[in-house]
Amino acid sequence: MWVETQDRTEPKTVQRVYSFFGHPSMTASLYIPQMDTAFLRTPSGEKISLEMKRGDWLAGYGNAEHLYSDVRIDCPGDSIFVVARSPGVYDLGWHGGKSDPFLSYNFAKAVIHAGPGCACWSVSAANLPLDLIPEQAPYELKAGDHIRIKVEYLGQPVKASWTASYWTWDEHGDSRVKRGTTGEDGKFSVELIQGGLWFLDAAYSLPQSGIWTATHYLAQFFKSGDVLHYNSLRYKTTLSIWAR
Repeated sequence: MWVETQDRTEPKTVQRVYSFFGHPSMTASLYIPQMDTAFLRTPSGEKISLEMKRGDWLAGYGNAEHLYSDVRIDCPGDSIFVVARSPGVYDLGWHGGKSDPFLSYNFAKAVIHAGPGCACWSVSAANLPLDLIPEQAPYELKAGDHIRIKVEYLGQPVKASWTASYWTWDEHGDSRVKRGTTGEDGKFSVELIQGGLWFLDAAYSLPQSGIWTATHYLAQFFKSGDVLHYNSLRYKTTLSIWAR
């Protein structure tokens, strides 16, 4: 899951924000999952809930299901656009892998800078359970720059797995996708080797088993009301960045 929007604008303007689910390099894979919430966190810390509309065609993608909303950016400074997918159990065994079901929590965010004003990109203003916090303003990055990220779980640095992928790369099969594990300080660094849209994501798991009662339908795997067992909790957050 990822989000897209212009990362620079002017105060008192309206701009469109987008949410996608699937593989960016495979338009046919895009669909709209069950979503939990979408909101804008303003520079003052106010949380503005967003009503996302369904779209089925988009320039550059063609027939591609997605969500969008037209958002008014009133205040100067940094706002954060966030979406969260509804929690659900997932198992790699459904697709031929080793079975090890986990309860998945999935988030995506992007920073929007409006004119002069407070820069809060370095603050975990989104208040996500698992957050990626850049150490420099993401809207000022250029091709060839290194971005430094700190991963935090509930406000504390954690050792997490991470990937960095250009939007046209297949995250699961392209050798150019960068992968790694943070140190105990939660930090990692990536060179943005070319201009365009980048996805930086982190994943963190907790060995906590339990039972989840499905709140929605997912293909042939479960329907609302089904009871599924899971072995762990898995949090994943994706930060979208445009490199000039």
